[in-house]
Amino acid sequence: METVRKPRKLPEQIADKLREMIIQEEMKTGSKLPAEAELMARFGVSRSTVREAVKILQTEHIVDIRQGQGTFLCAMPGLADDPLGLRFADQEELIAQLLETRLLIEPSVAALAAKRRTDKHLQDMKHLLDKMDSAYLHGENYTPYDAEFHSVIAKCTGNDVIMRLLPTIHESISAGYQHTRRVEGSYQRASQCHLELYRAIMDRDSDRARLAAQRHMVQTMNDSGVEVPGALTR
Repeated sequence: METVRKPRKLPEQIADKLREMIIQEEMKTGSKLPAEAELMARFGVSRSTVREAVKILQTEHIVDIRQGQGTFLCAMPGLADDPLGLRFADQEELIAQLLETRLLIEPSVAALAAKRRTDKHLQDMKHLLDKMDSAYLHGENYTPYDAEFHSVIAKCTGNDVIMRLLPTIHESISAGYQHTRRVEGSYQRASQCHLELYRAIMDRDSDRARLAAQRHMVQTMNDSGVEVPGALTR
């Protein structure tokens, strides 16, 4: 027996059109969507239909509705805050597993970044290294700059799938900070690894970049008290 598909409701159809609009117009992170009145005229629908359509995109983490300001494109459209469900993982084992995942992924990401980086990427990386040092010297939390530094390395690859793995990396940087911030010399060791990684990417040396990223992860795991699998460092 042939299944009869229910017709899609109008707000769902308009949500589809909004997604197409975002893609076709190549809207950037933080871009403001057109006002309700403009969307009503553009799609020939009522205000309530536009609002329902926008709420659909909000539940999909595509847009952020800011009261009194408008609707804006999310930083990573379509990506939830916890895409891998890490909040439900064994929290005692999570830091070790996150760091192990980074050790598997980041050396290859760094090697590719060395081949594809631009001068703008290098400028951004250097700026973040300086911001990290400044925050550390002033006793401030430097992890946002640390996370962004790794974000820029991923951006160097030009691979959108890699970019969407970043929340996992950010999670481990935040969790790792809690484990290493009181370890004597931990920041200095991490800073040296970051500098080596930056220089290797600047020189477009994929082999050095791969090794620098691996050393950085091994150092972080050691400072976090996490066992480093020998098979991943040979």
